Order: sequence, then C-alpha cells, then structure tokens
Amino acid sequence: MLKKLEGDHAELFKTWFHSKKDTIVDIEGKHYLIKPLENVVQEEIESDHELKTLILQAKKDISSGRVYSTDDIIDAIEKGNL
Repeated sequence: MLKKLEGDHAELFKTWFHSKKDTIVDIEGKHYLIKPLENVVQEEIESDHELKTLILQAKKDISSGRVYSTDDIIDAIEKGNL
C-alpha cells in the first residue's frame, strides 16, 4: 500500500533518513521497520558510462528543443540515416 505524506509530516519523516539505512519507528508503542527502496535503474545508469552519456545527451537535446517523434525516428532508420 502506498501512502503519501505532505508538509510537516513529510519533513519529519525525511529527517529519519539520512544514511539510506533501515529505520525502526516507534508509533504509540508499536515498532515499524522502514526500509528505503533501492533504485535499481539509477544504479544501472550510474554504473554504465555509455548509458549515462546517452541519457545526458538526450537531456541536452530536449532542453535545446531537439526532439523527434517515434515516426521521425522510424523514418530515419528505414532510410538508413540512423
């Protein structure tokens, strides 16, 4: 189940997580284990230099307005331009 915290509640919750370690929270005498989720995709990007370079280039292209539709890319592939 996913619950969303906002405002002061979210800020308080964030103070418990500075080291990305498991945290036990005591709420009214009951203990809860909070485990941060691992971002496998981000870890893969960080460990693969070529993939990281491609993503950075894509971000630069998007920010400079160079974007292409799927049809544009398919056409370029079919014409042998890519």
